[in-house]
Amino acid sequence: MKQKYFLLAAAVLMVAGMAQTAQAQSFEEFVKQQNEEFEQFAKERQQGIEALRNEYEQTVEDYKRAMNRMYDSEISSISLMQSDDNIENTSKAKAPKSTVKSDILIKNAKDDKQAVANTTADDLMKQIAGTTTSEANSHQVIDATNKLAAVVADVINQTEPAKTEPKVQVEQPKNDPAPKAEPKKSEAKAGNIPSGKPCDYSRISSPFGERIHPVYGRKSFHKGVDLAAPNGTPIYATADGIVAFAGVCNGYGNFIKLNHQNGYKTGYAHMSRMVVSANAKVKKGDLIGYVGSTGTSTGNHLHYEVYYGDQLTDPAKTL
Repeated sequence: MKQKYFLLAAAVLMVAGMAQTAQAQSFEEFVKQQNEEFEQFAKERQQGIEALRNEYEQTVEDYKRAMNRMYDSEISSISLMQSDDNIENTSKAKAPKSTVKSDILIKNAKDDKQAVANTTADDLMKQIAGTTTSEANSHQVIDATNKLAAVVADVINQTEPAKTEPKVQVEQPKNDPAPKAEPKKSEAKAGNIPSGKPCDYSRISSPFGERIHPVYGRKSFHKGVDLAAPNGTPIYATADGIVAFAGVCNGYGNFIKLNHQNGYKTGYAHMSRMVVSANAKVKKGDLIGYVGSTGTSTGNHLHYEVYYGDQLTDPAKTL
């Protein structure tokens, strides 16, 4: 009898031991499986972050190329206004008192262009997210990439030449309700000195001088004044002259440059439509186009510039 109970107890202990062993093995397998899954997750997460960083670094290169393009556009636009266009000056006007040399603005643009070229992916990440590329988490990398990509898209859209040249209409539209502006008697003898309003505007939305660019968010020099006006508002020549340029000009969009043959030149940007062509002669008050928002622009307005030789002056003083 005792032997029977002994064998039964031994069997129970053996079964219990086998159960414990199986449980231990099952737990070890569970731990092993969990560790493997965690390692795989960590590996995939790291690969994902690396892929995001690679995308960010590629976007940084795209950003640098786009900004290089923007500064080249800025330099060429200033150079266009600097030029005397091989047009003979029939008289020499008195220079304005307060001017800014355009060569300084070209130098600044070249310096900014070089600074962007020297900028690293880490530099931009610190500016955007306040951390280094290697330390940034996935959300910071994605946010920085999106912000740079948005700037790239803006620059490309605004500096890319139009697929088709803007339609230039030489004749004034018959149904144009706006009458031709007549020069005042005091302006008759000096018809080639820019003066008066180039269009009817509600306000100066951006003055001449230093500002934060409304599209790119960078400090820049605003070379003219922005005159807020509805789309289609007529634009008039502010002095007698010759159309030195009429076409698409980088961030200016549809742009007209008038050479007044006395040292003065005026520029009219972001037009929706132009109604004069290059080499045409215009008189003060002649219709030359209509207000729009082409080129680098955030809304309908006329960007108006006044140059004397290679120097800019504040157009607000001539309005």
